[in-house]
This record gives sequence, structure tokens and C-alpha cells, in this order.
Amino acid sequence: MHPLLRSSRRRRATGTVLFAAALLAGCAVTAPGSSGEVTIKRDRYGVPHVYASDTRGLFHGFGYAVAEDRLYQLEMARRSGNGSVAEVLGAEFVATDKATRSNIDPVSIRRQIDALSADDRALFEGYAAGVNARIRDVLADRAKLMPREFIDNGFEPAPWTADDVAMVWIGLILNRFFAGTAEVANLSLLNQLKAARGDVAGLQLYEQLRWLEDPTAPTIVPRGNPNKLARTEPGDAALAPVSAQAAADFRATQVARMGLAATEGMPTASNAWVLGPSRTKEGVAVLYNGPQQGFNNPSFVHGIGLHGAGYDLTGLTPIGLLPVLFGTNGTIAWGSTVGSLDTNDIYQETLNPANRYEYRYDGAYRPMTRRTDVIRVKGAAPQSVDIYATVHGFVQSWDVDNARAYTARSTWQGREVETMLGWAHAARARDWSGFLAQGERVAASITWFYADVAGNIGAVGLGRMPRRPATQDIRFPARGDGSMEWQGSLPFSANPRAYNPAQGYLASWNNQIAEGLRADGANFSHVDRVAEIHAQLQGSAKLGADEIWRVSQGAALADLNARYFVPLIVDAAKGLPAGDPARRAADLLANWDLKNRVAPGGEVYDNRATTVLRAWLGAMSRRLLADDLPPAVFATYANLGYPTLTPRGSPGSAQPAAVAKLLWNALSGPASGVPQRHDFFNGQDPRTMVRAALTDAVGELRTRLGPDMAAWTTPVVRHRFSRINAIGVPWAGAGDEPEVSPYMNRGTLNYRVVLRPGALDMCSVAAPGQSGFVSPAGVRDRHHGDQLALFERFECKPERLTPAQVDADLESRRTLRY
Repeated sequence: MHPLLRSSRRRRATGTVLFAAALLAGCAVTAPGSSGEVTIKRDRYGVPHVYASDTRGLFHGFGYAVAEDRLYQLEMARRSGNGSVAEVLGAEFVATDKATRSNIDPVSIRRQIDALSADDRALFEGYAAGVNARIRDVLADRAKLMPREFIDNGFEPAPWTADDVAMVWIGLILNRFFAGTAEVANLSLLNQLKAARGDVAGLQLYEQLRWLEDPTAPTIVPRGNPNKLARTEPGDAALAPVSAQAAADFRATQVARMGLAATEGMPTASNAWVLGPSRTKEGVAVLYNGPQQGFNNPSFVHGIGLHGAGYDLTGLTPIGLLPVLFGTNGTIAWGSTVGSLDTNDIYQETLNPANRYEYRYDGAYRPMTRRTDVIRVKGAAPQSVDIYATVHGFVQSWDVDNARAYTARSTWQGREVETMLGWAHAARARDWSGFLAQGERVAASITWFYADVAGNIGAVGLGRMPRRPATQDIRFPARGDGSMEWQGSLPFSANPRAYNPAQGYLASWNNQIAEGLRADGANFSHVDRVAEIHAQLQGSAKLGADEIWRVSQGAALADLNARYFVPLIVDAAKGLPAGDPARRAADLLANWDLKNRVAPGGEVYDNRATTVLRAWLGAMSRRLLADDLPPAVFATYANLGYPTLTPRGSPGSAQPAAVAKLLWNALSGPASGVPQRHDFFNGQDPRTMVRAALTDAVGELRTRLGPDMAAWTTPVVRHRFSRINAIGVPWAGAGDEPEVSPYMNRGTLNYRVVLRPGALDMCSVAAPGQSGFVSPAGVRDRHHGDQLALFERFECKPERLTPAQVDADLESRRTLRY
């Protein structure tokens, strides 16, 4: 339950004495008033398989098993989702809690849960009851079962309700992966360019930095397939400028809610490929998925098997979620990558100069609604936060100087629970039509992948698409005066999809879903990391299951900028003397396989070409763009797309540099998918500038690393599993951050399903391990890190799909009463 809806007794961080006593009254395996039985069997990697005869029992076992492995992480996921982290970790997390609360409506969530059928409500209530059963066991034997992190931070687990289960989904998943927008950032960028270069030249520059569509960008649904996506044309938004402070405040809220990576690189996570029988050596469909949801300790995901009450699935899912987002039910397999349909809008509200809490709508000023939340803070006085909303949604940023505010609206708001249930019930589908029927319930933008034992494969872009007015320019905020209201939703038939495509496979690395897609933030381009996947799948050769698995390795180690620029640099240097330092640097590039592996000794990469390319990208960016863009804008393109370790750990999902797309477009000239009306070359020959940038890069490297090119090495970035989750909340103990080497641009989870009729095969790896439990004495569970070596070697563990397989690999068995 959201803190607003809890009684004061349930708000206490440590739980109350009365509740603890009630929990202690139960035994470890029997719930008070229990009437059913659930069995949990674990395999040798600790993956639980839950068996029960009804929905409540099945999800009771699900909740219990997850709490057994991840009770502290569950608690912090709940608090991350409902905005109560500061209550147990202190004032440092007040801003995080405010950002979380500013886009959730707990009353709406309770209303949605109350409207559920008894069977659907049993999912939520059963899961919460299972977590609470585990809490009873822990409080009955604190000295043995209390996770060390609770002890270190001075609080104990609190009871769960159905609302809490929903809030993990909404606060930590929907608000993180599905609420992104670049509309305010786009408006700020346009304002800066116009201020520096004038209205005409500023708009021209803007359209080369942030475009609506590049027809050369690779798509998930193969180009040429008809789709019914509504196209919006650039128009005059007639918006007031956004102040630098308001834009910064809006961005800070997004970072606090979504994390830095998602804010700066949406859509940012996950890859997948699915091959039909014509493309596999076994003549069956094969699905691979690498969801990129951050690298954490414990992992963001965990394994689970659910058997009974209409479910018979094995898979993996993020912590605290009811739907099993990735897996198989023996007939179909499913996976997903973050979607690219534009289901979110920002509205620029015009404020009453005499009262900032009134906004103009339909010709008159209206009062905003206000909700006051109290954020409890460990070691400090509680803080109140006022959350304001208009008819469009919650206020995300105030621009008082310009008498404006910015509100957020998403098509999934009010449909959060329905979206979760569509995903949960998709696991019971037996064919493509049943799969799509559940997909239609999903209002958030996600791309689902599908394969079945009959050899069919498919992909579909989900999300309820608003029917926007023709006057709305989707690149920027909509006017909040009532003139740009949604006019209902597009039918589900308008959502792009592909089923058994002629090419025999489908692939995604969060690239554009389909031809004709237009969105405000993705800047889909010919320069796209999905090219690393297509390069291994294209052609007529059939691939075996192991080869399909190794596609991930090829993509994970690829230099994502190299395939686009190395040929251009090598060509530009051809006329230079063989002994010229720039020519020698180009020769390093020419002999490179475009991968970044670890050299013997483990300290540097095994090539010097990556050092040269990185230096060239910086030099070329300065030559091409520094004189055309305002300094503050140019500074935003300094990131070259290479991984770096941060206080929060590994960078997550690396992408080609944003500046690489601009360089490619400019170098492509008339062939660019983005019209180059502004000449960044200022009349210079592009090939000459490429060569000059190489000379600059060589000079910089000689100054920094010396004249001997053998010393031009780049230190390896290690792959760290951070104790801090994506929005900055710790969910492991201090210093508990295992590492492998090197950083690999791959999934938080990686799995493959070979859909051989009657003999399915699934393998997966989700490092560090299934369990996050650390005992009061500081002893880690045996499954705390037992998948790290598999991850480092690009290997996987077998998943047990049938009762016989589970029993043959049985590590433990537990029976619960509920």
C-alpha cells in the first residue's frame, strides 16, 4: 500500500510491536487460518518452482520464494516504488521520494485493484501474503534469517499489501522504463539555438540535431511492410520559451525517477532476436533475449517456475513483479525490449500571473488539484511535499518567470494494473492470436517477441497510442490550454507487428519499431547498434543454437562506432606516405576486427585501434561542430559512447555516441536520411576534414601517451555489479559489488529458448546469482554469486522445464500452508 493510504501504525519503519507479535504467533510453514498447500522445489542453482492448485496459492508461493531469496531487495524495491526510501535511509533520499511520488496516484491504484475479479485480485493478495509469511519466519528467527542489510540499517521488514505489489510495478517499472520524454529538453535546445543563431538558422540546426525520422534507420518490422502509425508533421507549437532552470528541474526529476542512463538515452535497454525454422540448423524456432535493466547486486531479475491454476511456465522477471516477463510455457516463448511508440506527452500549462496554482484551460483559469504527502525521514523531521496536478497530469517542473508549468501525461495512467495483468496472462497464451489478445491490454510502450513450437515467430509494438490533434508537434510540449487534447486512442490494429517475415528472423536492440514511426526523443539513425546483431544474422546461412547464443558475445564486445567510421578514416589516409604517423594510425584501424577484448594481463584492451578511433571522434567533433553550436550545446555531445565506471557501477546499455549520428549524417551528405541544409563543413571537403581530424588525433595521442604507438593503449573498463539500483537506492551492503572483466554490453539477463516440439530447451544466466541473502553473521547464500563465472565466460545454465527435470536436479523442497 502507498504510504498515504496506510494507517499511522503501518507507516513506522521498523514495523510495530503488535504486528511483530502477530507474526511470531504463526509457525514457519503454516499461515493462520490456512486452507491450501503449496510446494516449492529448488534446482541446483536455487531457482524455485512453485506448485499449487489455485491462483492464490501459486502466487503465495511465488511471493514466499522471492522473499526467501531477496527480502531486503524486495523491501527497497517497494520503497523505491512508493517513495518511502528516506524513512529508512535518511535525508539523502528525500529528493528521490519526491520524484517518485510526483507521478503516481495511489487512490487510482486502489480503485483499479478494487475493480478486479476475484481471481485477478488473488495474484496481488496471494503474492503479498507469501511475502508476509516469509516475514513471519524471519521475525521468529532473527538471529538466523534476518538479512544483514536490515540489521546494518537499523530497521525490519514491514508487512505487504496488494497495493504494495502494484506499486513496485508502477513506481519502479512504469515510471522508470515507460515515462521518458525529451519534449522539454527539445524545447530548451531549440530556444538555445535560436538565441545563438537566430530563428531561421536556429531551427535549421535543430532539425539536424533532433530529427523526426531517418528513413535509413534499421527497423524491427522489416521496411516495406504496411503499418498504420499516425504521422504528425512539424508545426508551429506557439510555445513560450522554457527557462534554463525549469528545464534543469525537469531533467533532475527524470533522473531521480528513471536514472541517468534512461534519461539521456531513451529508449535505452535490451536486445532480442528470434529465428524461424528456415534460419536454424534444427529447423525449429529459437528465441534469444537480453533485457538490459542495469547491472546490480543482487540482480534486478530472478528465476521462477509457476505450475498450476492455468500456469505452467519457467522464466525470469524483475524483483517484486507478478508478471514473468521473460520465459516459456512449453508451447510459446516470449521476451521484450523497451518500446519506441510515443505514449507520453508533456503539456505546457499557462499560469495565472496572480496565482501560480491556477492554469488556463478552455478560456478560463482553473485551480490545480493538490495532494500533500508527508515524507518520513530517518533521523530528521518529516517533510511535506505538495503535489499539484492539472487535467493533464502531475506538475513535473515550474517555470514561474515565464508563468508556465509542465505536466506529464501517459496513456498507461489509469491502466497500470490492466497493463500488468495483460503481461501476466500472456504467459498462458498458446498461440500468436492469444498472445496478441493479452498484448492489447498493455498500454505502456514495449516491444514483445514471440516464438512457438509450430515454428512461428513474431514481434509486436505494444502501447496505447493517443490520437493527437494535427496541430500538435510531437517534438515539443503540447499547449495545455485545451487546444491540443487527445481525441481518444488509435485501435490496436494500428500497432506495428511482424509475423513470420520473409527474411526468417527479427532483431532488436531498441531500434525503431517500424517504418513511419515518429517520436520525440529517440533520434533513430542509420548509426545503430542493432547493426552488430544484423551483421551476424543476415544472409542465407542457418545457425545452430550455440551460434545463436554467441551472437550476444559478438555484439557485447563490438566497438559501436567503429563500423561506420573506420572505413572512412582508412580511405582518407590512403594518400599519406607509409611512414606518416597519421597513416600508421590508419593502418591500426585497417587491421582491427572492431572488437574490444582484454589483452593478456587484463589491464588494457587488446588493440590500439580503439584508442585512435576515440581520439579521432573527439577531434572530428571539434572540427565539424564546435564553430556551429553554442558552447553549452556542443558540451552535451562530449560523450563518445564508450563505457565508464561511475559511483553507481557499470554504465548499463552502451550505445553509439549521439555525436556519431551527427558526424555520419554530415559525412553522408545528400545520401543522409536527415537533410543537411546547414553545412557543418563550411565548404570544406569532407574527406580532407576526416584526414585533418586524424592528424589532430595523432598529435593529441603523441602528446598524451608519447610517440611510440605501442603505448597507445586504453585501460579496460571492468563490469561491476552495483549495490545501488538505477534510481540511486542501495539494495546491498556497502562494498558488496562484484566485478568481472571486461565490461560487456549485454543483458542483465540473457536467455535462449529452442522450441523443439516435445523437447524444449532453455538456458539462461542472470549474474550474480539467484539469491541476495546475506545472513546476520555476514555469510552469503551459496547462490549469491554462482552465476558470475557463467556470465564472464558467455555461458548459461540449463532451466528445468518439466517436473521430471526439476526432480532430477532437485536441491531442496518446502511445503507451505496458506
